[in-house]
Amino acid sequence: MKWMIISLLLLAVTLLIADPAFAGGGDPDPPVSIRLTTKSSQGNPGDVITVSGSGADPGLSVFVTLAPQADSATGALATVEVTPAADGAFSAALDIPGDAADGIYAVRAEQFTTDGFVLHFYWNAFTIGSGGSGPLLPTTGMPTTPSLALATVILGLLLVMSLLARGVYAAATDK
Repeated sequence: MKWMIISLLLLAVTLLIADPAFAGGGDPDPPVSIRLTTKSSQGNPGDVITVSGSGADPGLSVFVTLAPQADSATGALATVEVTPAADGAFSAALDIPGDAADGIYAVRAEQFTTDGFVLHFYWNAFTIGSGGSGPLLPTTGMPTTPSLALATVILGLLLVMSLLARGVYAAATDK
């Protein structure tokens, strides 16, 4: 009986933790989700890439870059800083440098917090010249952080499994 009370208390605590995680109404101002499109997905050195986007935080600059990899703007061939409109829309023109090597690049849009951390980003693959090595991996979106909801689900599943095991044991031993 003592184990049953302890198990029920653990289940109640788990449900109290899980409720805010699954309620969906926690943040009245959910984070925006930046998106971008390019007029073309291919160009040559010296061309201009026309970019338009939406979902930006209107209070922060958007940095649009042409980078050799999708996961960061490090080593960018071109960067433009733009101010988004009040509705989060933005547009930019990136010049492909005349000495850019053929290959697959990423056209990125990203915003940073006032502390300098990436708030969110989005990218599209862009081919310069005849292309090059394989496709970029899809790492678009917001920076990854551990999920409280996932941890709560795992904790809840472990608790349910322990309750079932305890019930089977009790039934088998007639206690």
